[in-house]
Amino acid sequence: MSAHRDLVPGEIPVSPAYAGGPPAHVTVAALMSRSLITISPDAHLWQARATMSSHGVHHLVVRDRGKIVGIVSDRDIAHRLSPATARGVATRHEEEAMQRRVLQVAHFDVVTIPGTATVEDAAALILERNISALPVVDESGEYVGIVTSRDLLRGLLACVLPAA
Repeated sequence: MSAHRDLVPGEIPVSPAYAGGPPAHVTVAALMSRSLITISPDAHLWQARATMSSHGVHHLVVRDRGKIVGIVSDRDIAHRLSPATARGVATRHEEEAMQRRVLQVAHFDVVTIPGTATVEDAAALILERNISALPVVDESGEYVGIVTSRDLLRGLLACVLPAA
């Protein structure tokens, strides 16, 4: 006899391994990216955008004098530009905007999370603070990675959706 049943509209197909409930508390360390791509607060926005593009990331950690002091996202940069820029039609205003420094758009009130925190904790913090990434710290407060809302979604999907 098959355990298969039709899904109710809007229901997510749950992997049989997790049909009894959510997975055991997955930690942030299991989902985070271990490479922290950094940039100087004095770098130009065009340099930040190029760095994000070349590394395939959406966030850069701002490092000054060996310490992490902030974070900048592709959205922080995009908010300084018009939609025409995304189509490759930069105006003089956008060209001037891209000459601004990272320190002019970065967020310096960095919210961090320990690698031992659960994915649930990270998701709640991201929603509560209306941010999209959390630098991850170890027991001694050293930065060891970064977890993004995309990482959390990817982890959730891996837990609940059946393997293809």
